[in-house]
Amino acid sequence: MIAAFVAALLLLADTIESKTQFQIEFARSSAEHDLGTLVEFAKSQSAAFASTSFIGYSIGRYYGFAPAFGQISPDPERAAALLRQVYVQNQIQPQDMPSVLPPYANVHERFHPSFQAMIETSLFDDLYLIDRVGRVVYSLRKDSAFATDLAAARQRETPLAEVFREVMARLQQSTDPNQILVVSGLKRLDDSFGVLLARPVVRHGTVEGVVAFRLPMANLEQRLTALQRPGLRFHLLDAQGTPIAPTQVARGERSYGPYAVPETGWKYAVLADRSQLAGTAWLYVWALALFGLLATAASVRLLMYRQTPAAPRPVALVHPLTVSNGAVANEPDPQDIDAADANEHPPHPLDLDDGYRRCIVEVMVLALDCWQRSKGKGKVELAEESGLWRVYMDRSSLQTRTMDKYFLVETLPRNPRWRDVVRTAEYVLRNCPDPARERAALEAALSQLKAHLRQAA
Repeated sequence: MIAAFVAALLLLADTIESKTQFQIEFARSSAEHDLGTLVEFAKSQSAAFASTSFIGYSIGRYYGFAPAFGQISPDPERAAALLRQVYVQNQIQPQDMPSVLPPYANVHERFHPSFQAMIETSLFDDLYLIDRVGRVVYSLRKDSAFATDLAAARQRETPLAEVFREVMARLQQSTDPNQILVVSGLKRLDDSFGVLLARPVVRHGTVEGVVAFRLPMANLEQRLTALQRPGLRFHLLDAQGTPIAPTQVARGERSYGPYAVPETGWKYAVLADRSQLAGTAWLYVWALALFGLLATAASVRLLMYRQTPAAPRPVALVHPLTVSNGAVANEPDPQDIDAADANEHPPHPLDLDDGYRRCIVEVMVLALDCWQRSKGKGKVELAEESGLWRVYMDRSSLQTRTMDKYFLVETLPRNPRWRDVVRTAEYVLRNCPDPARERAALEAALSQLKAHLRQAA
């Protein structure tokens, strides 16, 4: 008996661990899918922008930022200093602008408003135009990369210089420059972290330069935040596997990872509290363990009692649980409570109505469907958390035998407990704000059931 108890205890513990591990793995795959969807959308959007004639003209060698930048000064450092004085430091007013700057200012005035409008409708928060020799001739936000020479020694290790060199290297190996795309890892870009997506700008078959779009880390964090739930959360990691944002691991949490999003190099980790994910399931393990200890102690005591000689004791003529013919009566099985009630109390005419019985089943089925879609939980959790239905331990798994009868007309009790059905539907509607379609169907079915009840009152 002890061996069977220990085996059952171990099997239950293994089932809980497997269920918890499945939730962690599902969270990991969900994060990978959502981040993968985000990068695919960013790739598609960057390709659409880079292929427009608007961007082609803006960096073009005849009318765009590249020739205007070259006209400022033959010395790139001098040109960069003047541009930063005007557009970053605001030290030069329009009336004091040197005669070499108006050509660039005219180009900027022509293209900048359109770039602003384009970025506001995209996933990105900035873009950089880089000419063929590596000069950043335009930046929407005018951060520290604006007007820099990416070929200079102090700029070569910056994320923008890395993606520019990678694009130019691939151009030497590819026959179709329109298919080239470089996606950086999560990098510190000026004052915050983000991702760069860089593509060559091709106009009339000629590569005019490179455009790099900046995807802020907030967009990635927003996707991961939407996946968080009690016991599960996520954090993004840099190339060395260190959390990008300071993350305090709570007591009971463990970090799983790092995991990488395919084709990006983006890394993330899952923080999971296994005890919180298991919920009340471990209470059953401890209850079963306590029951086993008590049963073992009782068995040992009974064995010792039988081995100790005792004086004859009077035997009761009638056992308290015997019936008139001397047979021992069994305690009612909880599964048969509905059937027993049906035999003691004749059915109400409403209980025989086929439409009413089908309506009860429809309400229960829709309530469970709404619960599963909104919470991602099953009928055992619905029974436990609502407190309206009993949960039984059947060998190594939890069962809802009484509730299960209410999902089919054929198994519905003769006198169905309609109050518990109504309370179950109302509990789901209170705790499951979405999805709207399933809520609407459940509300309609519940209204129909209440209409049946009002007619019979």
